[in-house]
Amino acid sequence: MECRKCKKQLEDSEAYEYRGAISCEKHFDEVIKDRDFERQEVIKTTEASVKSQMGGQWFNGGYKTMKTDPHSGKPIGKVKEPLTLQDYENPT
Repeated sequence: MECRKCKKQLEDSEAYEYRGAISCEKHFDEVIKDRDFERQEVIKTTEASVKSQMGGQWFNGGYKTMKTDPHSGKPIGKVKEPLTLQDYENPT
């Protein structure tokens, strides 16, 4: 394992983990702040992405062939995950 901040190699007993990010004892508080900030950014980006996709902005003209929601009349499709979410779920 490797500390996310200082890149120090850690044994299992030395490593601290917060929301998937590994750190040494010295940098644990910084990693917590960083991960919480990243999480908030992911939440904002994902909300905006889902909203725009459900609004039909990313369906690339496939409206006529897509099923639509009976209540809103908007297309139903698989929502694409933003890159920030993928980066957050795979911390380095």
